Amino acid sequence: MMCDMKTATSSSSSYICWTSRRRNMLRLYRQEMFKLLRHRGTYFCLVLVILQNIGCAWLSDLYRQTTRTSDLWVANFASPWLITVIMIAATATTIASEVEFNTLKDLVTQAYSREQVLISKWLTMLTYSVVLYAVMLGTTFINKFMWPSNQFAVTASFPGTPSLIWQVWLASTAANFMTMWLLLSVVFLLAVKFKRGVTAASVGVVGYVILLGLSRMTTQAVDKWEFLKWNPLNLLNYPVQLITIWLPKVTHLTNNQMFIGNLGYILVFLGLGLYFFGKREV
Repeated sequence: MMCDMKTATSSSSSYICWTSRRRNMLRLYRQEMFKLLRHRGTYFCLVLVILQNIGCAWLSDLYRQTTRTSDLWVANFASPWLITVIMIAATATTIASEVEFNTLKDLVTQAYSREQVLISKWLTMLTYSVVLYAVMLGTTFINKFMWPSNQFAVTASFPGTPSLIWQVWLASTAANFMTMWLLLSVVFLLAVKFKRGVTAASVGVVGYVILLGLSRMTTQAVDKWEFLKWNPLNLLNYPVQLITIWLPKVTHLTNNQMFIGNLGYILVFLGLGLYFFGKREV
């Protein structure tokens, strides 16, 4: 490629190089989005999130005598958990399938670098996750008016915190999105090693379930060894900590430290994935 030539040192050549890379990136992103939109599972998962959200809201209304509906509403009726499973499977598959169907070799032998290929997949999965979360938020908001038990004031204080219900709802949703991407950054890193999409997706989902259990257990270790508070498993408690005022005493991290830690690990794992993807044989 012209951009890779060492002779491209002038400002005009640099501009041409940058323009060419941007054009290639946009082309790859459009290709990835086209593949995602052509897949039936994409739309099935969107419908599944809606049905799960409404179903959980219906059950909470049915058993409103034993549940506090505002808690479930703030938690988006458990939809973040389902979206995380969907995104792990989609992320693992989008990389491993390239090797499985031998399409990665075609991409890297064209005018695209491996880094551009992987970054285009990051952007595609980011777009998909934002759409899923937008659908979840919209459905949760509609559920607020559909069921009798959800007729609480969102401007009221959330129990156990000084914040209002709507503030806790948005903050915990953002925290769930961030911890999901902490997991996805690990999946991007691990998926580089797999050659079959189904295997990568299965390992990712099973690993997620195991990590959820371990994240609760690490709090005991943090009490004994203070430095362990920065381990990624402890950072997965971020969404719960926002709605549990006493949890910082257990995690030994403030909400701001949780945010910085999650963001830092996301960048590190994505960077490692980019490095190893560049070294992978095709």
